[in-house]
Amino acid sequence: MKHKTISNQELELLQTLDAREPEMLKQTIELSNINSGSYNSKGIKAVQLHFRTLFDTISDDYEELELEPIKKINDQGLAEYYQPPAMQVFRSRPQAPLQLLCTGHSDTVFPENSDFDHCWIEDNHLRGPGTADMKGGLVTLYEALRALGQSPYRDQFGFTVAISPDEEIGSPSSAAVLTRLAKDADFGLTYEPALADGTLAGARKGSGNFAITAKGFSTHAGRDYFSGRNAVIAMARAAVALSELSDQTSDITVNVGEMIGGGPVNVVPDQCVCRFNVRVTETQQQQQVLDAIERIIHQVSDDSDCELQLHGHFNRPPKPMTPEQQSMFELLKSCGGKLGMEVQWRATGGCCEGNNLAAAGLLNIDTLGVRGANIHSHDEYACIDSFVERAQLSALFITQLIDFQKSTPK
Repeated sequence: MKHKTISNQELELLQTLDAREPEMLKQTIELSNINSGSYNSKGIKAVQLHFRTLFDTISDDYEELELEPIKKINDQGLAEYYQPPAMQVFRSRPQAPLQLLCTGHSDTVFPENSDFDHCWIEDNHLRGPGTADMKGGLVTLYEALRALGQSPYRDQFGFTVAISPDEEIGSPSSAAVLTRLAKDADFGLTYEPALADGTLAGARKGSGNFAITAKGFSTHAGRDYFSGRNAVIAMARAAVALSELSDQTSDITVNVGEMIGGGPVNVVPDQCVCRFNVRVTETQQQQQVLDAIERIIHQVSDDSDCELQLHGHFNRPPKPMTPEQQSMFELLKSCGGKLGMEVQWRATGGCCEGNNLAAAGLLNIDTLGVRGANIHSHDEYACIDSFVERAQLSALFITQLIDFQKSTPK
């Protein structure tokens, strides 16, 4: 890649990354060949061990933070609890003038029994589970920090690398830790993938995952149908009403993703579970939607004589594009210009840990990982030619954050 208007010191830093592609691919393949679905504790711990062998080499301190159990509503409508693995936290140079919080996750969306379970190379694509989202991204972070640690910039910044085990299910346990860590940082860097063309996420929607349980009364469908209380029918009415809360004008979406209930057709079903996701663009919309959901639950409960109950919460507030956030994207764009690449961004309905950091008051850019596409599907891939490119972009961006920090009045 042609470097433009770049200092000798910056050029020396970037050149240390030029030959690192084979090593980055090797590490990403090893990590992605280990299944680490969000509820596969054993697999996540194996990936964590691999990350520790990497980040220990550039860190001064390592800590494992125990997380709260995660509540799940099972298919029978009962609460279950999953204990996630600990959150990994690596630290270096905490007294340096610039403190960065770098975040990522060790879990993927692919469950333990997924048949999408290995990597392969196809032209410029490294295909496999988590290659883009986001094991490849964390490898590029490591390489950027390693290069900076061997450069004259070393003592001008410190970092905390926080790797969550539950991001793909909304960070239900790690969110509180991210909020706490954000209070001690000057800027946040998150290594979700950019799009295949390099476009980053700007403003992000907020999101919440919910479940409604319905409890009715079971009877024989032939002998005593009218004495029964059909939980499936009650939930169907609620699901239709929930979906009608979606509004294209205000860009609120309510996606009913799953309904589970019922059994033999000669039995009036007495239980049903509905799982759904809500996305909003503005913080005040969260309470508006919650109030509407509660009205639906009360109305359907009264009409059906079934007991409906809401579970879940908004776990990620919206991340707006503020003037301060815009200025950081412009700074990143200037770094891209020095590397001969065009840096662009746009609003997205997706959300990530960047939402949590922004809600805690920490400016951040959250798609600094490799370029890639088709994440959360069996067609996921990372662009091979983006590994070095994105590590160099991060390294150069951190040098500019150092300069920005020096020029900003305290």
